[in-house]
Amino acid sequence: MNLPNVTLRQLEYLIAVAETGSLTAAAARCHVSQGAISLALSELERVLDLRLVVRSPRRGAALTAAGVRVLADARRVVGAMGDLGAEARGLSRQVSGVLTVGCYAPIAPFHLPAAIATFERAHPEVSVRFVEGSLPEIGEDLITGRCEIAFLYDQDLVPGIATRTLYDQAPKVLLPAGHRLRRRRAVALRELADDPFVLLDVPPSERYFRSVFTAAGAEMVVTHRARSFELARSLVARGIGYSIAVQQPALTTSYEGLEVVAVALRDDVPTTPVVLGWAAGGPLTRRAQAFAGHCAALFAQNR
Repeated sequence: MNLPNVTLRQLEYLIAVAETGSLTAAAARCHVSQGAISLALSELERVLDLRLVVRSPRRGAALTAAGVRVLADARRVVGAMGDLGAEARGLSRQVSGVLTVGCYAPIAPFHLPAAIATFERAHPEVSVRFVEGSLPEIGEDLITGRCEIAFLYDQDLVPGIATRTLYDQAPKVLLPAGHRLRRRRAVALRELADDPFVLLDVPPSERYFRSVFTAAGAEMVVTHRARSFELARSLVARGIGYSIAVQQPALTTSYEGLEVVAVALRDDVPTTPVVLGWAAGGPLTRRAQAFAGHCAALFAQNR
């Protein structure tokens, strides 16, 4: 984005309005008057010749489609300037600031807590925030700059996302403790054709699981749909059906304390690698680069 007469403060005000949803809240965050925010945004719109913000007495302030696109560049510029300031202060070996990490919701418990705790311990000058969502939602968050880097599955990613693979592992079948196949070392999906199937239904998981069934030469007939990983496991533990999962928790029981048995698939099925993703076309901030390297080492044991 060419910014001939745009100031860093104008971009900071735009970010504040986008994140708070109102000029009043943005003014409070930035410790300036509402008039100063309004004037800065008007000047920014004039310089760029774009309508960036729609102001409404009842609904506050919302970004236009053009505003959303400019917001992504604004976040990158402000982040880069923060890095430049750190360099100028002689902190070139130290990363600092706020890092917002996105994560595909079903895999968040397996990645976010460990990554945040260990990264902040290694880099105490960085404060990590996070957002969760479906793969399309987190992909859009990366493009718009709502988050800098994200944990994703390498599947159905929105255009413009660069990735780095963390690890890849095969899915397993989840069975209740009393299931007839629970003691097998591996099972074929066709052996479960008459059992009810519990689908973890968080987009685009259904497409992936259908590809698993197709590769195994079996038909996926969904009896129950669960919107959370733990609900799917709990349904299995109660004997309501079986499921398939890529991630495997250390605990082998559900919230109710009932056993869930994970059995390997005998079939040759596709996998879906866990990756770190970020918006392509521009450099990562130093804190995001440090986070990527940290996570590559942290999750190497899963490879």
